[in-house]
Amino acid sequence: MLKSNHTLLFILLLTSNLSFAQKKGDDYSNKIFNFQFIYNGQNPSGDWSKMYGISHGLGFGVNYKSQTNWVLNTEGSFMLSGNIKSEAVNLINLTNSNNYIFNSNNGTPATVDITMRGFNGFVKIGKVFPIARFNKNHGFFVQAGAGYLMHYINFNIPQSTVVQLNETNQRGYDRLHAGPATNQFIGYFYQSENRLINFYIGIDFTQAFTKNLREFNYDTKQYDTGSKQDNITAFRFAWMIPIYLSNKNDEFNFETK
Repeated sequence: MLKSNHTLLFILLLTSNLSFAQKKGDDYSNKIFNFQFIYNGQNPSGDWSKMYGISHGLGFGVNYKSQTNWVLNTEGSFMLSGNIKSEAVNLINLTNSNNYIFNSNNGTPATVDITMRGFNGFVKIGKVFPIARFNKNHGFFVQAGAGYLMHYINFNIPQSTVVQLNETNQRGYDRLHAGPATNQFIGYFYQSENRLINFYIGIDFTQAFTKNLREFNYDTKQYDTGSKQDNITAFRFAWMIPIYLSNKNDEFNFETK
């Protein structure tokens, strides 16, 4: 009878431990280091919208998600756009009466392709708010950070055939702006239990406080030393490649003491 009671007690304790382990495993969130590849579809506002239209950002970064779902993130993105507004730069002083910019080699009309290029880099902190008990590696995601942003007008001139827009003279037309920036993001973060599907998606907001680093514009023949606020609202999608630093199965412990 005593042996039977001991056996029953052992079964009850084992059942209780298994139940606790299962619950602990269900509520588990992994520590994960992620490589991330980023796309931003960017809509301008503020002073940015006076120069450029819709632009695109392609970036790379890394982030670390803790067991408590805090996310530390560092990233950088290249920005580009072919949507340059007429207010951005005026090359009328380089043209003839027919509005042509001449090829310096043979006097024929030159080809000048104008685009926007830029770069931004940020350090951010955020948090994932789980929406499911059985996989706490996904949920609503918010983050904020600070960094640096720069942008300029790029002149693509085949074989450098326009002397008036050589590398030195372009500095008077390229509107190189740069300065500190803040960033916020709200969206959805997902890392699947089978580790094959890992991404986050949402809306990204940037506010950059820039100045014209050239100070003087050749086309307007004016100084440009005032502060600008360049705002971007972007649709963001980031694909992540994870390295798991902890495993859900590690939480199951069947040892008795």
